[in-house]
Amino acid sequence: MTPSTNQRQGRGPWGPPLLSLVLLALCASGLVPAAERSHPVDCLPDRLVTFDPSAINPAALFGAAYVPGVVLGPPGDSQVIEGSFSVATLGFGGSAGVGFNDIVIEDRPGADFILFENAFFRFPIPTSATDDFRIFAEPGIVEVSADGLVWSRFPFDPQALQAVTDLPANGDIDSALYVQLTGLAGVTPTFTGNWTIANDPLVFDPSGSGGISGAGGDAFDLADVGLTEARFIRVIDGNTRIGFPGAGEGIDLDAVVVLHGRPVPPVTIDTDGDRLSDLEEQLYGSNPGLADTDGDGVDDGREVAGCRNPTHAGNEPFLLRESRLWAVDSPGTEWRWTFMGSGRTYDLLRGNLASLAPGIGFSDLGGVDCLTFGDVQLDLRWACNVDLWPCSMEQPGPGEGFFYLLRVNGESDYGRSSNLETRVGLGECP
Repeated sequence: MTPSTNQRQGRGPWGPPLLSLVLLALCASGLVPAAERSHPVDCLPDRLVTFDPSAINPAALFGAAYVPGVVLGPPGDSQVIEGSFSVATLGFGGSAGVGFNDIVIEDRPGADFILFENAFFRFPIPTSATDDFRIFAEPGIVEVSADGLVWSRFPFDPQALQAVTDLPANGDIDSALYVQLTGLAGVTPTFTGNWTIANDPLVFDPSGSGGISGAGGDAFDLADVGLTEARFIRVIDGNTRIGFPGAGEGIDLDAVVVLHGRPVPPVTIDTDGDRLSDLEEQLYGSNPGLADTDGDGVDDGREVAGCRNPTHAGNEPFLLRESRLWAVDSPGTEWRWTFMGSGRTYDLLRGNLASLAPGIGFSDLGGVDCLTFGDVQLDLRWACNVDLWPCSMEQPGPGEGFFYLLRVNGESDYGRSSNLETRVGLGECP
């Protein structure tokens, strides 16, 4: 499949996601109104705007083959004594930047976003605030920007970073040095948990693993750099060179999660002014006539932009998981899915644009091919190419185009169309 020129545009080598291909092609024909957004609003970045790894052999960097999708989803599963493998290694001195299309990060009281790396405790794990501990960490410098041009760097103690550099190869930071590294990423151990709860490195949480709240990660407050809002986040390896040489050297970017965000204004009707269109409110189950459906004091748009459920006042993570497919090269011979969480399996469907049934909703996908059923695990195989999946084995004919859709294994539909009708196939897939 060869993407259109529009699909290949964008900063960096990755164009917009293929998931929007169906809507783009149909909108061009004038058959349906423009889609409200290309995917559901959430607290996760929408694109990788820069990826500048640094290593003797960049091709050997762990996870680089799965960029950009591996760093655009939620944090991967991990243990407090073993970091996540759903990461992209940046190498000593390397950097990566992510951007947000559907939301703006805004400064509100407390931490505004969390950056997840795969730091972990060395055994034993601390059980009280007085326990000494040791952490394998690869610190990184964090910057934010409102426009992608002017960057503000979070303050940190350069002497503390130098102290890490002075450690022996594969050395560990101790409890005293840990608290001195505030303002840097890649310091706090991460693990499976509630990844929307910020950890305070100065407070021992007896309910968290090793005293770490939520799922760990390092939290950042825009107030610390004097910004009221931001649309871009960049992490730069601290060049401490204490990590493993070779494929795993340098900071490993896992995920970025926004805690305080607001959606950009929708282009269609938003009756209650919460920055979710009335159509989107149907998708989230919130009330299009009430800005704060659950009455917790935060409007529905801001709740969704912080991965909270707008219909429930709890603090559990809320995310409508919709993976996207990214073109890696301009010929369109290699594609990568957005990571949507560890342990989830998916079915992969392919169809021809010409077979879509006409109608406002385009809920009928027409004849489709089921390329894989139940055995696609995005945390193990993000890449879509001739070596892994058969989705690039065939090319569409002249004037034709393929679309690809995922569904969670066991479910019956493949997401929703631009007017929120369920997409269904004709039975080719089990």
